[in-house]
Amino acid sequence: MIRYEIKKIFSKSLSKVSLVVLLFSLLISCYFAITNVSFLDEQGKSHTGIAAAKSLREEKQKWKGVLDEAALQAVLDEYKKISEEYPIRPGDDSANLLHDSKVQGFSEIKDMINMGFCEFRDFNYYRIDSLSKEEVGQIYENRGKSLEKWLNSEDADGLFDENEKAFLIEQYREMKAPLYYEDYDGWKSALSYAQTIIMLIMLVSAFLVSGIFSNEFSWKSDSIFFSTKYGRDRGTRAKIMAGFIVVSVIYFIVISLYSLVVLGCLGSQGGNVMIQTGFWHWKSFYNITYMQLYLLTVVAGYIGTVFCLFLSMLVSAKTHTAVVAVTIPFAILFLPLFVSNFDFLSGILGVFPDRLLQINEIINTFDLYHIGGKIVGSIPIMLVIYPILSILMVPLMYHVYHKTEIK
Repeated sequence: MIRYEIKKIFSKSLSKVSLVVLLFSLLISCYFAITNVSFLDEQGKSHTGIAAAKSLREEKQKWKGVLDEAALQAVLDEYKKISEEYPIRPGDDSANLLHDSKVQGFSEIKDMINMGFCEFRDFNYYRIDSLSKEEVGQIYENRGKSLEKWLNSEDADGLFDENEKAFLIEQYREMKAPLYYEDYDGWKSALSYAQTIIMLIMLVSAFLVSGIFSNEFSWKSDSIFFSTKYGRDRGTRAKIMAGFIVVSVIYFIVISLYSLVVLGCLGSQGGNVMIQTGFWHWKSFYNITYMQLYLLTVVAGYIGTVFCLFLSMLVSAKTHTAVVAVTIPFAILFLPLFVSNFDFLSGILGVFPDRLLQINEIINTFDLYHIGGKIVGSIPIMLVIYPILSILMVPLMYHVYHKTEIK
């Protein structure tokens, strides 16, 4: 019966078109993720592709190692040496690209240094120019001081209570310093487009499963289905299982293909590098590596996808129409955009299911919650709440459809 329900899902023309769209989107996402890495040759000309990524990786791996005081001083010395020979000239793109080509091997370390010595909410691309060798070794200590200074400033007034401030400061202190560095472009690029892929999987899957419970009504065969011996029990269970299997198989096949292509082309080294290395995640209080962040993105995305589509199936079981059900994932994704300006909803929006699909972005946010006398971030809460809600929807779907009355 499950096999029959799965065949019904893919028998529709819209389902086949949806899969083609998803495949095309996968190819486009892989292309953009791979070309997201660019290498500047000796003339300052930009190149992308697998060969360019390999060349850039060779440059970055020269700086592989622990970023202790000596390593940071070496970066500072090399940067100032290059800046004297190839100075940045405002308005002169050729000269600036030539400068960038010389520093690209340690550009992420340079950005980390800039971040480490700017005010918490600011960024100065040229901050490294005014640093001394004695100062640069204080970067990790300065990271915590910058946070404390901001938390006690007027800009952060009212955003956090004393316990929350203490929690953030402690999380910063728990980061293992000095950080280890090596090229992690493969993971960084994979993360850049992973949430796009996950959202597309959810939206495409919505078209596939939204009609599972409504097909009998649209085909005028509901009276036959519910009057058969096993229609209400085994038939209903088969529909639930078919939806879960289809969503799960599509999700992991697409994610696996995406991961294999991107990491295969750009390299999987650097997975053990902490996300605070570099620019984008320097301020995050989640002390995890890039590989852990990618796995978290995939797992959270799966949980969010299953939850949204189970909710869509539940609506389909209740309303007996696919039109309403298919709008549920779209509503979950776009509703926060329209209500984000309402401050009283900030707590709810911080754990709204759409955020499970955007882990790479919310890993940088300071969404904190008090639970059982402890303070936790939004991500652990969502990883607990939504699997439970998804499981609870299974018997609810069964009950709603099982009790459907024949008209």
